[in-house]
Amino acid sequence: MKVDCLVRGRVVSPLKPLTLGQKAEVLRIEDGCVAIVGERIMDVGEWQTLKTLDAPTVLDFSGCVVTPGLIDPHTHALFAGNRSHELLLKLQGLGYKEIAKRGGGIRSTVKATRQASFEELVYTTLKRVHAFSKSGVTTVEIKTGYALSVEGEITLLQALKEVEKKSKVRVLKTLLSAHAIPEEYEGRAWDYVKHVVLKTIDYACLNSLAQFVDVFCEPGYFDTQQAKTILEYALSKGLKAKMHADEFEDSGGAKLAAELSLVSADHLESASSEGLSEMARRGVCAVVLPFTFHCSMLPPQKISKYAGLCVALGTDYNPNCTMDSLTSAMNYAVYEMGMQPIEALCAVTVNAARALVLEDVGVLKSGYRADLAVFDVEDEVELVTRGGNSPLLFSMCNGRVVCPS
Repeated sequence: MKVDCLVRGRVVSPLKPLTLGQKAEVLRIEDGCVAIVGERIMDVGEWQTLKTLDAPTVLDFSGCVVTPGLIDPHTHALFAGNRSHELLLKLQGLGYKEIAKRGGGIRSTVKATRQASFEELVYTTLKRVHAFSKSGVTTVEIKTGYALSVEGEITLLQALKEVEKKSKVRVLKTLLSAHAIPEEYEGRAWDYVKHVVLKTIDYACLNSLAQFVDVFCEPGYFDTQQAKTILEYALSKGLKAKMHADEFEDSGGAKLAAELSLVSADHLESASSEGLSEMARRGVCAVVLPFTFHCSMLPPQKISKYAGLCVALGTDYNPNCTMDSLTSAMNYAVYEMGMQPIEALCAVTVNAARALVLEDVGVLKSGYRADLAVFDVEDEVELVTRGGNSPLLFSMCNGRVVCPS
């Protein structure tokens, strides 16, 4: 039988989404092989069995680990400007809200993004996506949310469409026009919801420009009633929905995510045990963002807080947290939060796929997309010890080479 490519190596692939605290189901083949035809995996098995297939390309990574391509389910990679100077304010003890009151934070990035050209936005976002791919990422979610006007958010959606066309990796687009209240709507949150957020949802739906709608549900941003209105409207239009929930304090975001059976609730640093339990009962994924603690100079939480949930890990790449290595996020989750290495691998593959409603990626399996990553390590344990120095040797998305580029 003829195939397009054989990739030989030590196969390590989760087989199904993992509930934190349960035992992972993992395919391990010491001398394994992934056979690829077009954009799909034809077979995964022993090298001695599959090497007889007729393949014009054979990639021999004997002794190296072959995993599903990594998936970053939460980034804010589309923006202009630079907020690195805010680090100096953090070192003085100022928090997120205090920095925002001084003219920093989201509104600072909104100003810079509104002034940027379309070409600049596309170019800088593509550079960031390329940086993500260097750690083995083959799928990345990117949000809008730094224009906060109807025309501006539409421009960001169109920029994401262009990024998707030009990128070697899979890009999923999220509309986050409910990221903050812009200055011109200060004190008029409901007017902003009506005149901007809902209109951008209509446009995104009509023009198929986004897979998801997101809301930043926090005191001082959007309360649970406003978030519910936005999310229910998005769901009524056939879009999938997720939310930033309970990052700074428990405002009922996790409970709302459960009530609406959202795809995921992200952050959750301050979520109550009751809210997390309700999410677990309703099958809502928890997207945990380890770098948020790191970049906010806050002590990390223990991952055991999320026991019973399907947990995915993301970088939360944004102007306030420009950490682009998903393998480093795995490292942090293990060393600082107490995650097991195999849990971390599940969290950036099959669980992250579930958090993005992707049914044919995240697992090395016949019929699935040919997304894979090869690392110069012996197993997933060594992978998470490597931190920022990614041992990536090779990656592929939809059967096409991503790295080396």
